[in-house]
Amino acid sequence: MKYSVIPLGRLFANCCVLTDDRGTAVVIDPGGDPAPVIDLLSENGLELKAILLTHGHEDHIEGVQALKDATGAPVLVGAGDAYRMPVEPDELLYGGERLRFGDISLEVIAAPGHTEGGVCYLWGKHMFCGDTLFHGSVGRTDLPGGDWNTLCRTLEILKSRFSDGDLTVIPGHGESFYLKHEMEYNPFL
Repeated sequence: MKYSVIPLGRLFANCCVLTDDRGTAVVIDPGGDPAPVIDLLSENGLELKAILLTHGHEDHIEGVQALKDATGAPVLVGAGDAYRMPVEPDELLYGGERLRFGDISLEVIAAPGHTEGGVCYLWGKHMFCGDTLFHGSVGRTDLPGGDWNTLCRTLEILKSRFSDGDLTVIPGHGESFYLKHEMEYNPFL
């Protein structure tokens, strides 16, 4: 099993493609023209089973409609961000769900604060966190749906749950990083 990160859109949001050895794929946050994602799926004979969203800001959802139209894959999003979607979500997430697509198994972690319905996806020792956490920083809360106190509670929960820091974090923008490093040096943690 592996994943690829393809920055999409005007703000280069990290679109992540998770794959298993059976040809199953899941896409997280198609934030722009999904042509590179569709090409990757086609070139590798992959079947897209789901479009997962970490939150509903435009730079993470801009390509949802086109990707759904091209593949027919269902769209899953945190319930609090359903109103932001350009398409009717197929499933609403609340945190605590365990999702399985082929051999890809993910846990949904509620992560409100950057938006009302933000979620993270835990895949083994990898966490796809959207704009909840960045290398040396955290997501903005001055945009509609953001709330600083809620984000702080989310960060405390993540810090407590993953206290050993043994996770690779793939944020919504920029390079991946180790949670352990952030727990030591990120002033917000």
